[in-house]
This record gives sequence, C-alpha cells and structure tokens, in this order.
Amino acid sequence: MNTTGWLKGLQVTGDGTGVVSHAGVALVRALADKTGLTAGLSGALASPRLLIHDRGRVTADLACAIAGGAEVISDFRVLADQEELFGPVASVPTAWRTLSEIAAGGPGALARITAAVNASRRRAWAAAGARHGALPGVRIADKVLEGVTCVRLDATVTPAASEKELAEPNFKGYGHHPLLAYCDNTDEALAGMLRRGGAGSNTTADHLRVLDDAITALPPKCRRRLMVTVDGAGASHGLLARLDKLAARPGHQLIYSVGWDLGGRERDAIRLAPAEAWQVAIDHRGEVRERRADAACADCCCTHARCWVEEAHVTELTGLLRRGPGGDQLAGWPAAMRVFARRERPHPGAQLTLFEAEDGWRYTLWASNLPPSLRGWRAQLGYIDAAHRVHARVEDRIRTGKTAASGISPPTISRSTLRGSRCH
Repeated sequence: MNTTGWLKGLQVTGDGTGVVSHAGVALVRALADKTGLTAGLSGALASPRLLIHDRGRVTADLACAIAGGAEVISDFRVLADQEELFGPVASVPTAWRTLSEIAAGGPGALARITAAVNASRRRAWAAAGARHGALPGVRIADKVLEGVTCVRLDATVTPAASEKELAEPNFKGYGHHPLLAYCDNTDEALAGMLRRGGAGSNTTADHLRVLDDAITALPPKCRRRLMVTVDGAGASHGLLARLDKLAARPGHQLIYSVGWDLGGRERDAIRLAPAEAWQVAIDHRGEVRERRADAACADCCCTHARCWVEEAHVTELTGLLRRGPGGDQLAGWPAAMRVFARRERPHPGAQLTLFEAEDGWRYTLWASNLPPSLRGWRAQLGYIDAAHRVHARVEDRIRTGKTAASGISPPTISRSTLRGSRCH
C-alpha cells in the first residue's frame, strides 16, 4: 500500500486560493505516514478479505480526525469532505466497521496495534536523535537532567453523559477512571488503561501493568536510565517493590519518586525534626521560594532578612523513621527507599488537617531511591523536592489530551450500529 501517495504535489503556503479548513490535519497525517505508523497499522490489521479501504489507513485517519477536534465518530467525515487534499477517505460506516473488527480481534489485535505504534515511535525518536543529538532532557527547576527518560503515571476522571461500558459513579460524578503514563521528555502518551469509573486510585495491578506497558513502549536504548514518578494516590507496596526490582537490574538505572502518605509515624518524625534540618525550597527558576513580608520596607528589591518570608522548606525523614525512638518504622519497605517531606505556607482557603493546623504548615511527603552517595545539584534537597514537584506537569498533558478528545467517552460497538451496512 502506498501510504504517502496523497502527499505528491502537495504544497503548504500561507496565501493563495483554494483554502480549506482543518488543513493542519494534513501535517499530522503526513507524520503518521512518514514514521511508518500507517503502514504498521495496515500490517497489524491485515485481512484476507478484499477491502476497498485499508484498515490501517482508516485507523490512522481516525486518530488524525481526533487530533483535529473530532468528538464523535461522525466527525470523521471532515476528512472525507476534503478529497482534493486527502484523496479517497473511508466513509463513517466504514470507520465504524473498522472499530468493530478491532474490538472483535480482542487482545491480539490490541497487541499488534501497540507494536505498530511502538515501532513508529522508535523511528520518530531515532530521527529526532539524529537531527538534534539526543532527546530533550528532563527539566527540574532551572536545571536539565540529560540522558534520562522520565515516565510519569497518573489517573484521571473522564465524564460520561450516558451509560457507556465501564462507566460508573465516582468521586467526581459519573464516567471512567483511566490510568495513564506519559513521557516527560517528549510530552507524549506511552500507555494507558481505560478503567471502570469506580476503580481505585492505588490499584497495584493496574499500576504495574501500565508501568510495564510504558517501559515497553520506549525504544530499547531509552530504557537504560529511567526516572519514574507517581503521585501519592498510586503509592503501594507492590509498586515500590517492582520499581526497586527494576532499579536493581545490571546495567540499568531507575530513580523513582512516589507520593507518600502522612501517617502517625511520619507525624512523629516531623515533630522530632530539628529546625536546622529544614532547608529552604526552590521555585521553577531555581530561586528561593519566598515572598515579601507584610511589614516589609518600601524597597521591593531590598535584601533585608526581615522583609522576606520563606514559603517552603524541605527535609529528609529517613533517619528518624529508620532509627528513631520507635525503631525501624519502614521495615518491609525497600532498603534503598528514602522518605522526604516538604512544608509550605497554605494558600488562602486551603483545608488543613488537625496536625497541620498545629503549626500552620501544609505537608507533602514522597519516597525515592535516590542514592545517598549522589553528589552535585541533583543531591541537594531543594532539587530533590523540585524533581518530585514537577510531576504535576503530567496533569497538563492529561488536560491537553482531554481537549483533544481523550476525555470523550469511547463509542459503543454494537450490532445495531452495523445493521444494514455491507462490509467493504
């Protein structure tokens, strides 16, 4: 199949006549063809039947339509209506049949599609590396961590307006509760699991599956040095045990940063932490997180200590939890695991726990296996905190994905959908 034939003679200009809507979709479609995604999907969905419309082409075009703002399958016609630009495009009924055939293929079809997507990613990343020397590094405050591939896991809630399959009531209404994995270096989705609306936030089996799928999605050479971050809702014994096992593989490096619960043992450790153990936190510019005091002088650029209030501090609790008065409070957890805490002034209207209300600080904890022997900026408490805090970037990626229709409930494939249509 000639997947790039429609590109011959195509020119992109900023003026002229014959302007068409959704022309930007052509760039996405060309990228899918040039990276081999369309051809890979064609192989994954090959059929012994004689088909007018190749199923790989149809699937790739569906993805392009979603990138162009499609919210329902019938929006697929935006490509078919511009045959002069895109060439022959399948009809909406053919798109439905393609989805039905994929669903009927079960896990086997999904595995073949995933393999095609991963192969396309390898080609795209190889081309990016050849042109720019390497993939973008991981941004941590004012520093960039080079040579490390960062995977971020997070769950989100997508609303459903009707009784879709797997849609259930949840803490934010009604819908699904998918678990997603994104690559922080390239801002792209690596893996995901469409889960029931009532699925738990820290379901170990789901996190392990998505983690494994995300690492498998990476090109082999990008799996050697990994950074994995998860928020507090996803923390569990099983997840940390798997991360610890992956980190112990010869020739591999994996540094994790996983949210940690503020329980009784952690509260006791915080009370025992001396004042000098708390180091000032830094912001996204690598500067001290501070604000002007209410009684500060008129010179906003002054260096008077009394005119500035430090807004956040960081400390490590590992020693107090491992060797404190209560003995080893982390027995059963990985030996290489360290626990850190950040305290910060709450924003107006923030709800504090009774413990936090005692001193007016809001606390956030996380666990990491960052080696204590590490030196340089990465070993400083301020940057250890910043490395975990930027996990919030994955929420921006998810929000962007939702605006591109990943937040739309999936279609329901049924016999009534296909009744009266003839497969071609």
